[in-house]
Amino acid sequence: MRSETTYKGIPASPGISIGKAYLYTRSRFEVDTEYLQISEIQKESEEFKRALELSVKELKKIRSLSYEKIGEKNSLIFDAQLEILNDKFFINSVISRIQKEKRTASFIFDEEMSKIGHALLSSNDEYLKERVTDINDVRNRVLRNMKKEKLVSKVEEYSIIIGHEITPADTILFSKRKVQGYATDRGGTTSHAAIVSRALRVPAVVGMKDISKNVTSGEMIIIDGFNGIIIKDPTEKTLKAYKRKLDELKEYDEKLNKVIDLPSETSDFKTVELSANIEFDEEIGFIVNTGHCGIGLYRTEHLFLEAGDFPSEERQIEEYTHIANVTYPNTVTIRTYDIGGDKLLPRSEKEDNPFLGWRGIRICLDRIDIFKEQLSALLISSLKKNVKIMFPMISSMSEVMRAKEILNEVKKDLDKKEIRYDKNIEVGIMIEVPSAYFLADDLAKEVDFFSIGTNDLIQYILAVDRGNEYISGLYQEFHPAVLRAIKSITDAAHKNKIRISVCGEMASDPLATAVLVGLGIDELSVVPSIFPEIKQIIRKLVYSEAKDFCDEILTYPDEEKIRTLVYKFYQEKIVSR
Repeated sequence: MRSETTYKGIPASPGISIGKAYLYTRSRFEVDTEYLQISEIQKESEEFKRALELSVKELKKIRSLSYEKIGEKNSLIFDAQLEILNDKFFINSVISRIQKEKRTASFIFDEEMSKIGHALLSSNDEYLKERVTDINDVRNRVLRNMKKEKLVSKVEEYSIIIGHEITPADTILFSKRKVQGYATDRGGTTSHAAIVSRALRVPAVVGMKDISKNVTSGEMIIIDGFNGIIIKDPTEKTLKAYKRKLDELKEYDEKLNKVIDLPSETSDFKTVELSANIEFDEEIGFIVNTGHCGIGLYRTEHLFLEAGDFPSEERQIEEYTHIANVTYPNTVTIRTYDIGGDKLLPRSEKEDNPFLGWRGIRICLDRIDIFKEQLSALLISSLKKNVKIMFPMISSMSEVMRAKEILNEVKKDLDKKEIRYDKNIEVGIMIEVPSAYFLADDLAKEVDFFSIGTNDLIQYILAVDRGNEYISGLYQEFHPAVLRAIKSITDAAHKNKIRISVCGEMASDPLATAVLVGLGIDELSVVPSIFPEIKQIIRKLVYSEAKDFCDEILTYPDEEKIRTLVYKFYQEKIVSR
């Protein structure tokens, strides 16, 4: 008799599904390593070109389906794959090597694709590492077509896909079969398969290491994308519990949706602005269709990562104008490039500690030409007067003054060209470095708003690398030093009559909502998926109670004591109401 087994991974897309597993095995096509006869070289080159043409046709069909399913902006990965297959320089170099070295097309093509893959793997950036899957997808597609094998995408309807790794193309093709979820051995939350899963709103769990070896097709499983688990052969008791959770989720979603358009204010009428963090294109739909809110943090790094280089000013104007338009009449706070040295120059000498290295505003002030292009694009996109500019990784007053000076230079250039823009555009900074905390009162005199990036502020204040599994437990958002820092920064902002928001992960933690509101934060910028829940919590809060509670916990030096009190307050003042 089989027994219930639970497997843990990384939650990549929220949701719960119950159904039968489908074990998907992607063929790994081997290359032909033998040498060619001179008489075979021409035919080999032609076969390679034919395989490329067929691969391009396949990708165009998949891209077309992707447009239909998740929209054009969410489908850019397929454009990137097509660019590789249409890159004449790359293709000509493969053909040239075939002719010179007299090796098979599959051997040469595999080597060239491996070079690209190795370059990505050598990067310290997780987003770039995840792109290796996309490179492998292109490789396998071309090699399969060289061997004249068929594209297989037959999957039982309503299955939960289990696999070693799943490409974006797989995800889109499977969507035609009403797939209910994805679980993979490999991958992270920034993999395109995870992004597409979120766009399609199906649960996904990644980084499970060996789930493909432990589950077979046809087995009954539960996928829990909230907690990142797969349950194989669930007992009747577990099935009933999860069916009850599905009913509760449906009921809860319906209840939360009624809150969406209500004012974001406490029960004693203290307004707390609630906005959204936007990183991926599929999240923009939330602003338009559901949240009807502003954007408290719009990250621009994806433009660089998608292009593999800094995007043109024209491309940026197009992007920023679109964001301003869909957000209007609400505001959008656009952060200038927050790119680390390892992301910018993956082939350069590796920095020993990129988190303390050449990143954020430091790169912008060194690469003024790039910085000016971005500032110009932001200004030109500000005609609706709802765009704000935010500088990241500020650690000194001189950085703020120099950044503002460059912004003024850009304004003068636009004035000379008689190009219109918002003359009174607001400029703010992220407070995420301890030195900025100590200088908060001085910095507040020079900017229009603060935004606290709690992710970095916490790890810098506590000297804890939150990505380090050995010490991740020391990363404490309710540490007294963190709470006192947030309170001090907030007081400095209000003393100088500027607004302050929190855009880090702490803002999206329901347990922390009462604390941040009680500390005096004016705005919470949260991930779209948690937006309705945070709004509901704000509306249940009594601001005077939250403020008094924060005054109390600020006196305690012990983080465990504070966390216990925070949880108790949450249960008594939020859950029970």
